[in-house]
Amino acid sequence: MRRLTILLLFLLPVGLAPLRADDGTGGSSIEESDPGKAPPEEGKDPGKVNAPESAKKPSESGDDADAPVVGGNLQARINKAIELGVKWLKSAQGKDGSWGPCKANRIYGSTETGDFTRDPTGPTSFSVFTLSKCGVPSSDPVVRKGFTWVKEQTRLAWDQSGNEAHAKTSTYESASILMMLEAMYDRSAKLTGKHTKRLLTDNPRSPPDRSRIPKDDWKWMHERVIWLTTGIRAGGNKGRTIKGCQNPNGGWRYGQGNGDQDLSATQFVILGLRAASQAGYPFDESGNPDWRNATVWDQALNYVKSMQNGDGSFSYQAGQQFSAGMSAAGLACLIICKEQLELIARPIPSWVDGAIEKGFKFLDSVFEVGVNQGLHEGVPYIYYYLYGIERLGDLTGRKEFNSKDWYVRGAEYLLAQQEADGKWTDQTCMIPRDVLGTCFALLFLKRATPPTVTITTD
Repeated sequence: MRRLTILLLFLLPVGLAPLRADDGTGGSSIEESDPGKAPPEEGKDPGKVNAPESAKKPSESGDDADAPVVGGNLQARINKAIELGVKWLKSAQGKDGSWGPCKANRIYGSTETGDFTRDPTGPTSFSVFTLSKCGVPSSDPVVRKGFTWVKEQTRLAWDQSGNEAHAKTSTYESASILMMLEAMYDRSAKLTGKHTKRLLTDNPRSPPDRSRIPKDDWKWMHERVIWLTTGIRAGGNKGRTIKGCQNPNGGWRYGQGNGDQDLSATQFVILGLRAASQAGYPFDESGNPDWRNATVWDQALNYVKSMQNGDGSFSYQAGQQFSAGMSAAGLACLIICKEQLELIARPIPSWVDGAIEKGFKFLDSVFEVGVNQGLHEGVPYIYYYLYGIERLGDLTGRKEFNSKDWYVRGAEYLLAQQEADGKWTDQTCMIPRDVLGTCFALLFLKRATPPTVTITTD
């Protein structure tokens, strides 16, 4: 008899990996939960990380022989850095519960300068996501206040043309909301190696029976997923047809699909949709009348393929210069799309493994911890780049890029860059640089990305 068995690939190497906030260990208890009542997870101490037993075996690589080992003094320094970063991030919350909007000094892609507000809810949803990944419980007043503020700001509203009237939920923000929801209700009925059945629910509009995610929050998650992907067909919302954000060729930009897309927005949406999948959201056609014939993952995979250059690198948009950060993002997208297609038993295109191999070969040739090779619009985006490296390394369990231990060297770099009050200030065109930089740095140090999930048959 064929049986689907889900296995997590815990391939973390030698004594380097702090315990992830969502590594799937324990957490089989089922409790009714909301942002104000969920108890702290047992054994979690915000700001503290510990190397799991599986990460304490001797290294098989030895290529990066001069890299320090995470343990002793270095591990204590990492713990302290996370603790200080969490403390600063909590202190940066405004009285209304938000972390402020994103602002830029010019319109994107233009030379016009000024004070332009974009993505008002993005820094808040991403901050709550980061705090949750760092072990701050959903009952914490800062987390609860931020969560409530985002929820109040982002209820769906439609104009008479079927477009979203609420201008507070870009693709980045919606993806961050999905990541925030999954992280806040960590150890709900999520996808882990303990499950022998892929689909925890066949109904995308209702949470799984074992989920700790309240029905109202699950509905919010469902709305964001549908808006990011397919929209709502006629009859789905009082007879209106709501346009989704995914373009016909599979990519995303900032809002509802208009034929424009970029790899950065696309990777964030893919991360958000993966978080929903981790929480048990079903991404196949059965049970979801809003799905197109082709899955969101098939379409996304095709777009990401079109963004890979001949040498294996990836660019922000077609025809632009590569960057190491975008190359890490593109690789992670390929890996996640492959993972998700396997989970719903859809065939994987024959070119995927070759594209992944070529991408890794390129990244191995350019990886440096403090240098994002090939700049996008002249901005280094170092912390964003490091967060991309963390995702790729922890998705695959890969220890080194360019024969360098990415986590050890990245941690040393971030420890040296942390400011006295605990924050990190990113070199980016977007404000708040300190909030965004601190989130990226904490997510790297905490190793917040769960590894890939695969299906085997026996």
